Amino acid sequence: MMHRSPLLSRTALFLAVTLLIGLAGRAGAATPPDERTRLRLRSMGSACFTIPTGYCRSEAAYVSDDSHSLTMVSQKMLGKFAELSLVRHLNGQVKDRNVFNLKLNVLEEDTFLPNIVWGVADVRQELGSKIFFFAGSKTIEPFGTTVHAGVYKDPITTDKEVFVGFEKTVFPLVVLAAERIHDKTTIGVKLRPYPGVSVEYARRSDAPDDQASLYRLVYLRSF
Repeated sequence: MMHRSPLLSRTALFLAVTLLIGLAGRAGAATPPDERTRLRLRSMGSACFTIPTGYCRSEAAYVSDDSHSLTMVSQKMLGKFAELSLVRHLNGQVKDRNVFNLKLNVLEEDTFLPNIVWGVADVRQELGSKIFFFAGSKTIEPFGTTVHAGVYKDPITTDKEVFVGFEKTVFPLVVLAAERIHDKTTIGVKLRPYPGVSVEYARRSDAPDDQASLYRLVYLRSF
């Protein structure tokens, strides 16, 4: 009889619990977000592509997301306990708005447990009400894989919505990644041509051509 690794079993349990929590809080089918809300559900802190991960880290990024441009700077604080990030929108309805996000580390990753953060996006309510979320991430080193999952409270419908993500190193400098949030799936690749630099491209399924492409240039260093 085959025995499953305790690490894989616990990771699967974490994902299942996260999904059940999110689904249990939904009052009905998800309501399509307007443009402002759609943008607010992305870049809520250091991210896989757009969904927040369960890690606190330092990075600077330039993002071109469905013809919308923004910059984001995230900085770890108090070791790994907190992350403060600033998103500045460069065009569109929210041009020149500065949005602050915060993550607090509530559980540190170990051999079996994921790293879990509690977060709040748009702390100063520049674009509307705050968005509260929990996110967890687990890196499985032998497989070169990181799994992300979480749940946030939709600022419009107040429903609890689930997001998930996945990263897999296929070559030393190439990472395949995918994520799903608000009924949109994003799949892409991350290239690491230099230490601390990530060049990323992804496409969204079920999205118009002018909203489907995502480009990210990320500097993954403390500053």
